Amino acid sequence: MDKILLISNHVFHYRQKVYNYFFDRFKEDNLEFHVISNSFQSIDYEMRFIKHELPFSKTGYINAIKEIKPKYVILFLHLSDKIMLPIIRYCKKSHISVIYWNHGVNVITPNNIMKNAIFHYIHNQCDALITYTPELKKYFQKKNDHKLFVAYNTLNFTDIDKDAVPDKEITKKKYGITEDKVILYISRMIPYKRVDLLMECFADVDNVAVVMVGPGFTERQQAMVDQHKNLYYLGEKYGSEVNEIYKMGDVFSTPGHIGLAVNEAMFWGLPIVVLEGKHPPEVYYMKNGITGYFAKDEADYKEYVLDLLQNDSKRAEMSKAALEVFDKEVDIDRMYQGFIDAVNYCAKETK
Repeated sequence: MDKILLISNHVFHYRQKVYNYFFDRFKEDNLEFHVISNSFQSIDYEMRFIKHELPFSKTGYINAIKEIKPKYVILFLHLSDKIMLPIIRYCKKSHISVIYWNHGVNVITPNNIMKNAIFHYIHNQCDALITYTPELKKYFQKKNDHKLFVAYNTLNFTDIDKDAVPDKEITKKKYGITEDKVILYISRMIPYKRVDLLMECFADVDNVAVVMVGPGFTERQQAMVDQHKNLYYLGEKYGSEVNEIYKMGDVFSTPGHIGLAVNEAMFWGLPIVVLEGKHPPEVYYMKNGITGYFAKDEADYKEYVLDLLQNDSKRAEMSKAALEVFDKEVDIDRMYQGFIDAVNYCAKETK
């Protein structure tokens, strides 16, 4: 059985669930899936992929490649990870196919000429490229189109039985939430995500609960929660607990920066409202006016959320659309397909 080795920086819990799915699917395709990283987030479920953990170093990682003997290496690294170029050089010399999984360039500084030149050099050196959505293809040079594949970035929900998750009212009672409607914010509490705007817009709005989950909540933000009875901060939640909270929601919003929460909200059929502006690639899945809204300003934002909370038929229509988009575009099978297409391309090119 040929081996695939994915080399990554810190592997978050949600990626480990994705890699479990990849391990199973690669096995069906007669491939053994390994992941090497300098650190893995602690998890409370089975890890099926083959894990290798050791500190970043050129010698250490090249020795690991020699020991594992992969036929394909997938790089999921930043430019700042200085092991990347030596690994590419070693793999090319050793006739190991190299696949680079990335956005194309740094999407925060997409016009940085020096960084882009390094990215394009790496793209040229690799045997295949994987990116997150079709929109990101613009960050790759046309000459590399033939070896560029889209793996629609998502999460692994295959282990979740929605019917087994407690009903909304049970979870509300568990957390002491008395309001009828629930706005969810589930993400890290980073300033540019604008959780403060969410609290300011809906504090003391009658019969509407604002429920926030994630790391990084500040003392100042907690003080605001303490002052308004309809604001709830539940701490960090993962696994079954976060599933309960998603099922409890009516509308989802991380106003300033949404990321993979788009995927999770759609899985649970939650309409999404965010501000127009820069968002990670997963915002590609949002269909304005169909699965939620992009608000042009703060007043627009508040109006959209309140309209959805007050209009049950509109909310149900958007919920149905979100579930349909998830099934068509966001399911993890489409993500895996991009990876296996890249691997098959490399296999064909090396024959």
